[in-house]
Amino acid sequence: MIIGTASAGHGPASAVSVTYDEQDITPDIYDYGNPAVELTGFENYFSTTVTGCIWTDADGRLAILDKGDSMFIETEDPTSEFCVVFASDSNDGYACVSVDSTKVWSGNTHSEVGTGQSIDKQIIRTLKITGLEYSKHSIVIKNTNKHNHHVTIYKYGYDIPASTGTSQETEIPEFPTMALPVAAIIGLAFIFKKKEE
Repeated sequence: MIIGTASAGHGPASAVSVTYDEQDITPDIYDYGNPAVELTGFENYFSTTVTGCIWTDADGRLAILDKGDSMFIETEDPTSEFCVVFASDSNDGYACVSVDSTKVWSGNTHSEVGTGQSIDKQIIRTLKITGLEYSKHSIVIKNTNKHNHHVTIYKYGYDIPASTGTSQETEIPEFPTMALPVAAIIGLAFIFKKKEE
């Protein structure tokens, strides 16, 4: 179920599209909000810092606790999209997400799940940002609550781009395609050499 969509920016940036779905969409390349949990193998794909107070759980969650506190994520490789997977209970509230210093989304991550519940009891929502310029990006997830609510990041990352056939892919010719012209050239050279003798 889609619970929110948005577009951001002007000019070329207006191609940016945002969806906020009530489901857990794990990107191809991702890391957990809490980097101290089980390794995903993609830890070197991101540089992440957090300002302010946090809470973490062994299941991967990291909560930004106070208004104005933020998580900063930089992609080490280029991408044209980015996902943030939120885990939500009654302690959670409003968040703002910016990409390369441009706000692309703000909304409520709150749910009516009691506090202290395991990850399988949380409401999981995925914020997917697409249409970004294919480059490295800086993402900021900010707690914008007025009343001691948190913003809980479960996972973040991006999908590997699908091949469109229009990229700069290099196709290697099959052996007969190369061998026949080369054999013809060698044969012609041999014929001309015999005629000279």
